[in-house]
Amino acid sequence: MTELRRPEPLDPGHHDRTRLDSGEPILDEWLRRYRGQIRRRDTAATWVISDVAGVVVAYASLSLAGIDRSAGSDALAKGSPDWVPALLIGRLAVDRGYAGLGVGTSLVAHVLVTAVELGATAVCSAVVATALSARARSWWERFGFDPLDPDDPEGLDLGLHTADVVATLRRLR
Repeated sequence: MTELRRPEPLDPGHHDRTRLDSGEPILDEWLRRYRGQIRRRDTAATWVISDVAGVVVAYASLSLAGIDRSAGSDALAKGSPDWVPALLIGRLAVDRGYAGLGVGTSLVAHVLVTAVELGATAVCSAVVATALSARARSWWERFGFDPLDPDDPEGLDLGLHTADVVATLRRLR
């Protein structure tokens, strides 16, 4: 296996986005086609893990979001304003050739550290993600993410309260 770089912001002039094959065409296509216009409109930032040649092997798209307090869990809603400030993981994908090697876990750890840093300089009460499937939901649940809607335990919209992020980071190390 080739040496990988730490997560860094996507640089279209340096990173090769064309070879990513996550097994989810919608995620691969998003990185190839839409990432540029999303960044130009300042709606999301994309972080990548690449090999030393700049080939992207994993990515995560991040943006700020607000969760309607009434749609979240009791722990998330308690003491929160009407809209709970959150960090949204809009997309996350790992190339199939790197699946099971901890690359996705490293990217999630980077996102969680980003949420902690954001919480120290602004406010970030949760990290949220939408799983594409029940299998993906169980992957997110390994990190402590729970369904946002407690009345829908099989829901694909998931969240991790920032109060739980530090404990999750400790488990990942």
